[in-house]
Amino acid sequence: MGRHKNNVGTANCRDRKILLLFGIFAIISAFAWISGAMAINPGFNFFKGALSQLGSNGADSPWVYNTGLVFTAILLFIFAIGLLACSKNKIEEAGSSFLMVAAIFLALVGIFHGGTYPHDFVSVYFFIQSGLAIITIGIGLLLENKKQGIIILFLAITAITTAEIIKNFVSTAVLETFGTAAISLFAVLTALFFNGRKNKRK
Repeated sequence: MGRHKNNVGTANCRDRKILLLFGIFAIISAFAWISGAMAINPGFNFFKGALSQLGSNGADSPWVYNTGLVFTAILLFIFAIGLLACSKNKIEEAGSSFLMVAAIFLALVGIFHGGTYPHDFVSVYFFIQSGLAIITIGIGLLLENKKQGIIILFLAITAITTAEIIKNFVSTAVLETFGTAAISLFAVLTALFFNGRKNKRK
């Protein structure tokens, strides 16, 4: 009987870890949809414009960019559920919840496309909320694995500091892509870290 329960627990943990793959899927989705939108809009200047221009009314097939953001947000939300399911302390759980909220803001960026009133607000808060999630999960990781926690916090501090330094010298599109790359690296690292765990906290 004890062995049967252990097998069930192992299977449930394995099922939860499958959700971590959605972080990788979200990365692929984000860059694929954005690249597709840029290909449809050859006149878009990456070094002078903002990515939101690809989803504005003046763009060709703006639905490509906007739909891509919503689709990616769904994948990111599922990934956050995976992090929550594999969390081992309350701080990690809080960080995972913050990432869910960030995913909702990402979906809203696609719904309230460039040129609409709430767009700037939801765009900025997507990155703010993502940063908060990364820092919180990093702190939570410190309690379980000091090295892993330091890596995530170092990523967060480096990304935020770099963004503050370059924001007045690069286009919004470059800054947005940099932020997306930082979030992508976080997703890869946490997927690896959390996948190495045996089970959820008791």
